[in-house]
Amino acid sequence: MALQTELNGIQFYKMAAEKTEDEKGKKVFKILSNDEIKHFDILQKNYSSLIESDNWAASISLGESSVFEGESPIFSEELKFRIKEKHFEVSALSIGALLESNSIDFYRKMKESVDDPKAKKLFSELQEWEEGHLEAITKQLDLIKEEYWAEQHFTPLF
Repeated sequence: MALQTELNGIQFYKMAAEKTEDEKGKKVFKILSNDEIKHFDILQKNYSSLIESDNWAASISLGESSVFEGESPIFSEELKFRIKEKHFEVSALSIGALLESNSIDFYRKMKESVDDPKAKKLFSELQEWEEGHLEAITKQLDLIKEEYWAEQHFTPLF
């Protein structure tokens, strides 16, 4: 299930990088896709190790997680001012947030369900990386959603 979860993220972020017109967004979605590739690779190595030796792989670590900085961590700040027709970008952020939330929950549950310290460490690292992704996506979504909602006339009627 973890491998499939990561494949979903890889494919989604690759598609998002190809489809967005925002240059910073292209770069960041590629970074997110590459992060998910790292996750997939380490999970695949551990799966192979479990099949071959019934042990988690020794000393395999994800290393340092990607850092998403700035007030606008995913897209250029100009996107906020041309948000009216950017339905894909807002949808990509919403779907990305859902994927990351599901991954966080999955890895937290896996971490809690295993006894092996290597497995706990791996699932903890994966959870932390996904939390960093979710934080950046949420920050970006919060930055643009008011303008997007206003442009789409998603205001409540009283």
